Amino acid sequence: MICKNNFKPHLSLAHDYWQKVVERNDIVVDATCGNGHDTLFLAQLAYEGKVHSIDIQKEALSLAKEKIASEQNTADVHFYNQCHSVFPKKIEPGSVKLIVYNLGYLPGGDKSITTMLNSTLESLNSALSLLRPDGLISVTCYPGHDEGLREESAIMEFIKNLSPKKWHCHYHTWPNRPRHPSLLIITPL
Repeated sequence: MICKNNFKPHLSLAHDYWQKVVERNDIVVDATCGNGHDTLFLAQLAYEGKVHSIDIQKEALSLAKEKIASEQNTADVHFYNQCHSVFPKKIEPGSVKLIVYNLGYLPGGDKSITTMLNSTLESLNSALSLLRPDGLISVTCYPGHDEGLREESAIMEFIKNLSPKKWHCHYHTWPNRPRHPSLLIITPL
């Protein structure tokens, strides 16, 4: 979807980045599975590869499994019912092409269950070592709720401390729309 002024909403912009990076046979991670839309999109992009899909809520993983089960020509998808702060041990350092975070709470679910800044920062720190040299980390923030605002602020501090000699960061936000979702892209140099 493109707005009449050629700007794209945050999720469409994220999908554009993902499509430019992910190829058949790649290993990708959906660190916050949610309702499974991103897991399915990634499984189609990485056809014949692997998708590791993580969520703390069993309900979210069930929704994602249903979406994947009805599709053909997808990657091999592994589901993990756990917090995104620690990645599954089977994911080797330097092996992942794309790591996706769609922060906040499960759409249509319990809004009191949300990603938290400490676990997200721990996850992002670990994600850096999992990424391939040609890989990408995509973080969609939702500062419209209080924890999301704290989370986005902490993530911005986190990326300010990344070495500009090792990491390139892009931050897409809408300054005239306070607390609107934003997109952060991190790539190794």
